[in-house]
Amino acid sequence: FCLQGFKMPKVSICVAYYNRSEFVAMCIGSLLNQDYDDFEVIVVNDGSPDKQTQNELEKFDDPRLKVIYQDNTGFVGAMRKAIDHASGEYIAIQGAGDVSLPQRVTLQAQFLDHNPDVGIVSCRYQNTVVGGEYDGQKKVSSYHRTEITIDDMLTGSNPFGHGEVMYRKSLYDKVGGYREFFRFAQDRDLWLRMLPHCRGKIIDEVLYERFLFTSDGIATNIEKLVLQRLLSVFARQCYFDKLNYGFDYVEKYGAQAGLYRDNSKIIRDFCSKKSLHSFYQDKEKQSSRLISMSLSHGKTPSNLLIYLLIKMAKNATFKNVLLKLISLHPSSKNWYQS
Repeated sequence: FCLQGFKMPKVSICVAYYNRSEFVAMCIGSLLNQDYDDFEVIVVNDGSPDKQTQNELEKFDDPRLKVIYQDNTGFVGAMRKAIDHASGEYIAIQGAGDVSLPQRVTLQAQFLDHNPDVGIVSCRYQNTVVGGEYDGQKKVSSYHRTEITIDDMLTGSNPFGHGEVMYRKSLYDKVGGYREFFRFAQDRDLWLRMLPHCRGKIIDEVLYERFLFTSDGIATNIEKLVLQRLLSVFARQCYFDKLNYGFDYVEKYGAQAGLYRDNSKIIRDFCSKKSLHSFYQDKEKQSSRLISMSLSHGKTPSNLLIYLLIKMAKNATFKNVLLKLISLHPSSKNWYQS
């Protein structure tokens, strides 16, 4: 229902927050300082153990901001909760700790207003590394296309960074929203279900700054990296299963859907390279797990050779000689990386 005199906002900006309290003021402040005048901000504090996160959120006194507190459910559960409380016609996602430039919401909302066949609109964004060896390093996203189709989601990297995206809530509801099965790659899964019904677009202007946190990000955790890659590949399989069978296995079997995954060359080669990476870092158990996963997706001369090298390296003398040979390789710093 609608109260007399109360106007529903056009845009609901949804944020799932977990810790990163030192970035709350900058992140939420960038949203409340948008030059657009018809929006709400919904923040779900997803059980942050850092109490300072709540303290920082409570410093804001703005009727456009709604903060929801809950026990930790993970990103997908928190984002679903935020969108369930959204009133807007458009949903804008904001990554926790990231910054939206002042014109972001205006330009994206206007684009959706003027292009009814577009369901998802992104923009260029700047990646900034926080912590680690490359602290402060910046790079602007440069996906080669601005018109995004289903083919872009089925091959190569994801053209959207997720935090900078705005989409129609009606489209989100139509396809069933984020799915709990996808702890990672939940965005690719969503886009693959949305894009058969709409066009996607990247506004060719930097309107967002995305911070890459080395302390708790995926890039520094090999297990999370592998799981992200597995789920990204499975999201593509779900698209083709839906096309071929009229359903996908997440729809049909929920948490057991992964038992129906197909073998993947992408996973085979990725785990093979990461196994070598772990071996070079003297992480024997991790290296063995990764090469076993690679072999489970198909045997090749390459991953069989790596498997044999790892087994033979149980002999300390052989291992020392092998690592010395690797270190002498002219590109030993990155030869094992994807």
